Amino acid sequence: MQYGQRHLKGDPLPWLLNPENPSVRYWTLMDILDWPASDPEVQETRAAIAQQPLVEELFSLQRPEGHWGEDETKPYTAQGAVAVLTLLHMLGAVPDGRTTAGCNSFLRFCQHESGGFSMTRKLRSGIFPCTTGGHLPFLVYFGLNDDPRVRAAFAFLIEEMSSENALNCGRYHHQPCLWGAIAALNGLAVLPAEMRTSQSQEVVNRLANALLGARYDFEGEHKRWLTFGAPRAWDLLSALKALAAHGFAPDSRFAPLFELALSRQDSQGRWLCGSVSHTWPIEKRNQPSKWITLDALRVLKKV
Repeated sequence: MQYGQRHLKGDPLPWLLNPENPSVRYWTLMDILDWPASDPEVQETRAAIAQQPLVEELFSLQRPEGHWGEDETKPYTAQGAVAVLTLLHMLGAVPDGRTTAGCNSFLRFCQHESGGFSMTRKLRSGIFPCTTGGHLPFLVYFGLNDDPRVRAAFAFLIEEMSSENALNCGRYHHQPCLWGAIAALNGLAVLPAEMRTSQSQEVVNRLANALLGARYDFEGEHKRWLTFGAPRAWDLLSALKALAAHGFAPDSRFAPLFELALSRQDSQGRWLCGSVSHTWPIEKRNQPSKWITLDALRVLKKV
């Protein structure tokens, strides 16, 4: 019951804990069952992550200079640093010198003098807040939370998202960009404790209200929000996960969105994968997804 089993049509836990996928098993032990990192079984599972063919492949593609892809100055390509570091974070790869080198490469070529991240460090564009929020989690996970460059990125994100029109995006027809709200909330979820202020909390509240108060049209404009993907950060489950991370699960506006996500589970308490990566697919389309089910349990645990 501790992970919201009463909301499930079946118990997916044995399936998630199967050793065949050590990454999912590791996060299930840690995030759902709250096992300590010092537990021998947790340590054994994490050690197995490094031996997965995909993890070995990702590190084998890293260049001696620390980057991925042919051009270090373009980390946003399909096989560039952003895609690889995001995936390694998701897989639970242990931070080491290789991940630090990759993060340093990313920061060298994607951080603007303002502190924010963009496709190129030379341009200040309206996509800075969402890219900044979206990449801070892997930078913190890989141990750069005390790095002055990462602190500058947090400060940028808070300042940029403090304006009333922070979510007005030219790429979204100048409407509030809900994708941007999810990305910013994900970044602020890993904000160091000493940087948390009344201003940062006001930003969190504004972003959460944008997601909770939106007029969703799940038959039209927001229909694809009901297609859950792995990895993917722009769907209903991603929004619920971001909201739950900031303590908004008890909000009355959360409930109908949560119920809609629950309705997508199958008879065994599993969620299907509707969207996959073409570069490094970790699931199969229209098949039960361990990764999506894991995220659903992460949300359920906070309800």
